[in-house]
Amino acid sequence: MAFHAGVGTSRELQDSKTAGHDAASKALSASGAPAAALAVVVASPKYEQAAMLAGVAEALPSAHIVGCTSAGAITEDGVQEQAVSVLALANDSGAFVPVKVTGIGADMRGAGKRFGEALKASGEEVKLAFVFSDALAGNGTEMVRGILDVMGGGFPIAGGAAGDDMAFKKTEQYYDGEVLTDAVVGFGVAGDVEVAVGADHGWQPLGDAHVVTKAEGTKLIELDGRPAFTIYQDYFGDRASDFKQALSLQAVTYPLGMKAEGVEEYMVRVPLAIGEDGSITCGADIVVGSNIYLMVGTLASAMEAAKLTAQKLVDRVVHAEPKVVFVSDCVARKILFGEHGNDEIALLKSIGGPKAVIFGLYTYGQIATLQPPPTNINTCDPGFYEQSISITVFGA
Repeated sequence: MAFHAGVGTSRELQDSKTAGHDAASKALSASGAPAAALAVVVASPKYEQAAMLAGVAEALPSAHIVGCTSAGAITEDGVQEQAVSVLALANDSGAFVPVKVTGIGADMRGAGKRFGEALKASGEEVKLAFVFSDALAGNGTEMVRGILDVMGGGFPIAGGAAGDDMAFKKTEQYYDGEVLTDAVVGFGVAGDVEVAVGADHGWQPLGDAHVVTKAEGTKLIELDGRPAFTIYQDYFGDRASDFKQALSLQAVTYPLGMKAEGVEEYMVRVPLAIGEDGSITCGADIVVGSNIYLMVGTLASAMEAAKLTAQKLVDRVVHAEPKVVFVSDCVARKILFGEHGNDEIALLKSIGGPKAVIFGLYTYGQIATLQPPPTNINTCDPGFYEQSISITVFGA
């Protein structure tokens, strides 16, 4: 069996088509394959997107193209800012099933169902769904639930939500030559390849639990019958105002953690906006009845979480050699790491081994379905993370 993977990057900013062509050509050459079946493209929103994709298609005429804008690409050479990065894939003993769903904001769960239905309609025995979504369109947790409605509660889903260099105005998704927004794109993985998916963050609970007594989607309204923001006011007093700036260092150092009954993991929630009524808008679903904790972490604990997660997933690929370590890393972690972002990438490369390529992006939401699967996906968040790192290992 031959599984090929290669990565290429271009920082050419004057000619978007040339940038796409150069990055894709480098990726194909690095893969060692005569042709690519799939190209995963991660690009800065600074490019003229359609022209950039035309360049990728010209260099990889046999490949389906999926991907999105980001807040920075991740390759083994480090963080790629204002660049186009391409992962070229080929597998002569398997298939990649491309999928797109548009107009997702009107019904996020329905969009997830349509994604799952497209995978099933392919006729392939898909073992993993990889998705790139528009988190600005709505509740990403509902999209994950929709895919699981169709594929089953334990089905592996990986990927992340597109970014726009932290402008938080508009993200774009790629499907072949199309530049989309309000969409989810991705691919299914079928055939003779092993996959392992997981996520973690490195934050620990601080203090007592508070019960979510009122919430609507991603908005946390009340804890223990009081305005949600009192969790910060009670602990930090006058300094609580520091948390009203979205993605401030204080906010990413002391996020919230959601703990649902029957689920071992704390799902981190980052305060993005504070309402006049004391509500807290987060980037992912808040489940009424769950427990909310103030969380605390450090650069060291976040790095350790990445290390342990990557090692666990590499160890799960027991009958194959890791070929790709795909990383969906949160923009909040990027802020926390600062100049140490390349240290995390180097750590992942050392764990993946010499034959594994590192590829990924900084996202507005990280996707990795919970394992073991929850008994009820409606009473927890089954796999849409914030301030976390989602890792997928492909082995062949």
